Amino acid sequence: MGEELSGPARVLHVLEALAGLEQPANLDVVAAEAGLGKSKTYRSLRVLQEEGYVDHVGRSGYRIGSRAVALSSLIGPRPALLRLARPTMARLAAEAAETTHLHLRSGTHRVVILSEDPPRNPERQGGTVGERSPLTSGCGGTSILAFLPAEQAREVLRSAGTPKPRGLRARLSRVRDTGFALSFSDNHPALNGIAAPLFDPEDGSPIGSISIAGHESRLPERVLLRLVDPLRAACADLAPRLAAFLGPNSSARLAKLDVTVQNLLPG
Repeated sequence: MGEELSGPARVLHVLEALAGLEQPANLDVVAAEAGLGKSKTYRSLRVLQEEGYVDHVGRSGYRIGSRAVALSSLIGPRPALLRLARPTMARLAAEAAETTHLHLRSGTHRVVILSEDPPRNPERQGGTVGERSPLTSGCGGTSILAFLPAEQAREVLRSAGTPKPRGLRARLSRVRDTGFALSFSDNHPALNGIAAPLFDPEDGSPIGSISIAGHESRLPERVLLRLVDPLRAACADLAPRLAAFLGPNSSARLAKLDVTVQNLLPG
């Protein structure tokens, strides 16, 4: 079937085939799943990689990339994930009186999966659902990057096209020491924020983060620091349930996070 498809349809067919495999998957496995020759499969994967829909992870093969996750988060209401995360995120937004964001790691990036506004402040602050940003920028990303295993962190820092802000290594060291990250207009002008990682209780890996963001006039550093305890409490509440939602096999969790495209779409 795959051999009969035209170029654009073949590319989408390869993307669909990869999404159904355990991630990452090597070229031979993807080609067999797609019913295509290796050369056509490789060319399709290259197109997808260049556009950010697929990540190439060296000898390990390929995995669904962050742009596909961002796109999936815009397609449907993600009912299971919303039901799981919204109460915690809404409570934190009300307590902080600022907008909260739930981020999931996707390769060298993180994607905003859910945002909640405080009850009496409907003005949205910070990233909107589906926004993808490098792990090297903003508190939502650095709070994840700081706790990645060393080799995975090096992969992020080596990634072509990923910005490396001045003093990043020192900032990551502070995040590891304190357990949270701060940002001051890093991704959005005049917006400050604080974020903490969501740890998988099975293996301690960061699967995402929760951030609180607001205008710099309301959230100077001294105010951000007052939010540390409620932020940590929210992360402790949500992390184990989020890890269970994403599924077992924590050793492969980070590689398979991109396949949560299937879990985020309505069933």
